[in-house]
Amino acid sequence: MFGGMVHAMKGRVEVLLALVVVLVGACGAWGQKVQSPTMQDRVREQHSLVINIVRAINAAEASYKEKNGSYATWETFIGSGDFSSTGTKWAPESLPTVRHAMYSSGPEIVPGWKLRLNVAKNGQSYTVVLEDANDPKCHFAISSDERGVIRQGKSVDCQ
Repeated sequence: MFGGMVHAMKGRVEVLLALVVVLVGACGAWGQKVQSPTMQDRVREQHSLVINIVRAINAAEASYKEKNGSYATWETFIGSGDFSSTGTKWAPESLPTVRHAMYSSGPEIVPGWKLRLNVAKNGQSYTVVLEDANDPKCHFAISSDERGVIRQGKSVDCQ
């Protein structure tokens, strides 16, 4: 009589132990999926943000030139409210971090990023550079011009 109960309990204990092993394994796998972002992930996110800000500037420049016959300075965009402390209309809703960023007159138009927007005297061309203000070693930057090609780069001495 007791032999059958011991055998049944032994089977239940084995099932319970197997279940615990599975749950511990699942918790371990779950913990791995919820890891906090690495420094490389954060840098990639920052670079993506700045690339999309340059896209927004390019869109604003194209629209301004179409309406006015020349490209605009950053001061013009800030003064008109195209870029302001509440955001910009030149970024799609799908990019809320760009659309609702707090833009300023500079030199850091968003925290940590210095803008150089140079418009030719005749207003028919421009160059835009956003440089990482927190990267004194490599001077990482995103740049573009009236052609709309966006480039990224760093100093040649950076390793």
